[in-house]
Amino acid sequence: MGLVKNTIAVMCLIATGPVVAAAGDTADHADYLKALRGQYSEGQSYWPLAITTDNIAPAPMQALPQPEKADAGKVALGEALFNDTMLSRDHTVSCATCHAAHLVFADRRRQAVGIDGQVGRRNTPALFGINLWTSLFWDGRANSAQHQALFPVSDPKEMDLPVAELVKRVNQNEKYASAFAAAYGISEIKSVHLADAIAQFERQIPPPDTPFQQVLQRLPGEPEVAIGMLSDEQLWGLHLFRTKARCMTCHEGALLSDNQFHNTGLSYYGRKFEDLGRYEVTGLASDVGRFRTPSLLAVSHTGPWMHNGLFSSLPGVVNLYNAGGARTKRREAYDNDPLYPETTPLLVKLELTKEERSALVAFLTLL
Repeated sequence: MGLVKNTIAVMCLIATGPVVAAAGDTADHADYLKALRGQYSEGQSYWPLAITTDNIAPAPMQALPQPEKADAGKVALGEALFNDTMLSRDHTVSCATCHAAHLVFADRRRQAVGIDGQVGRRNTPALFGINLWTSLFWDGRANSAQHQALFPVSDPKEMDLPVAELVKRVNQNEKYASAFAAAYGISEIKSVHLADAIAQFERQIPPPDTPFQQVLQRLPGEPEVAIGMLSDEQLWGLHLFRTKARCMTCHEGALLSDNQFHNTGLSYYGRKFEDLGRYEVTGLASDVGRFRTPSLLAVSHTGPWMHNGLFSSLPGVVNLYNAGGARTKRREAYDNDPLYPETTPLLVKLELTKEERSALVAFLTLL
């Protein structure tokens, strides 16, 4: 009977978290972490149930799959185009300008910087797992890798080159003309071929080689070894990510994204730096201020964070979500405004302690 009571007590402790004393010390914290490690070491099917705000079970965590084999000639063409400044009006900007390989195909800037030093409105997303996305860009304006490939070329703040002009340039380039003829069996290069080649290369971008990807790779066959790769604080952070912090409400599966659009309260509606997000694509009032849930893979290497690069530290991001997102008070001038955005109800105050927030950040740095 005593064994049963002790087992129940440990399970309740894991589900609810340790009791924090007034002085800031955690009662029985070592025992709590030992119990936590024991349960997580059994394998993901034995982990405590994830807690989400909408009570919908999230897709389980799993390693991002390696790229499938592709036509080497098309991939090489795409890589050449990706790195070629010929894709911009004045030959100064390439795709790699904002998606640098050594920066996990991001740029570490608050907002993207394009032709003539123009600063865009949004942060540059990292590129990996591109085939797992159901939409591309923060506002979801593209629905496939091919669809998104040429948007930056014609964007006046990015490359500022009409696609028709790019097609002309490439056809006049003997190297590209010969390579496209060999890879695609064509005598005239069209925009669809350019988009496909770039997409072929982007699909070959490997998953980021991060500590948690290594954990996830070993987890199915060696769960105890995999969890053993985490420190106590990191393991606690993983548990908080899945439970009290409710991160998996939106960050799930291999991408750690639900492929959906949400309003975290950062649209700056009616103010300087306003960005209406998904609304600019759909025209739906419900989409004002919504942005695609970003992947958290390699998140410690992709800052600044949020669609506008507002936060320069992960603790700052955690503090935002701990507060339940940003919730601006509606001014009288907007009382009857049908477009006034509302922060998603999926974000609620979490009441994470200082120690819990630190553990969560420690876990995020592994991703």
